[in-house]
Amino acid sequence: MIRLQKILVATDFSEHSLVALKYTSALAEAFRADVLVCHVLERPDFLAQLPPVGEGYFPPNLPEIQEKQARIHTEQQLAQTGLSNARVVIRVGTPYLEVVNTAKEENVDLVIVGTHGRSAIAQLLLGAVAEKVVRLAPCPVLTVRSGEHEFVIP
Repeated sequence: MIRLQKILVATDFSEHSLVALKYTSALAEAFRADVLVCHVLERPDFLAQLPPVGEGYFPPNLPEIQEKQARIHTEQQLAQTGLSNARVVIRVGTPYLEVVNTAKEENVDLVIVGTHGRSAIAQLLLGAVAEKVVRLAPCPVLTVRSGEHEFVIP
């Protein structure tokens, strides 16, 4: 028998991750599992912000601003999907590595990710982050495509 006690779902606030959250909500309810919602903030690319391309300025409190916005977006998605008891985990670094590390540290039973993120290049394949999470996660990974949210769990 499969026992899911803790589910980690990765979100980048895209349509794909919203569908992944809907799957997470249904599975968490069916298995009475705890849910962790993980969003990864990538470190700013300081070279890209040098003139003439960028504005050349990062506010000193940029990490705090990014984390606050990420929490707001995450709470909005949780409200849309009914995951009111989920624990939000905000990490900084490389998305696939942070998702995998969080799964290991939290000893989760299942990771759920959308198959496409925001980048156009990632959409050519399974999804750069999703594909690496599938290969490296310490537990099973459920990948979810947009348009697959019409399902029934007995």
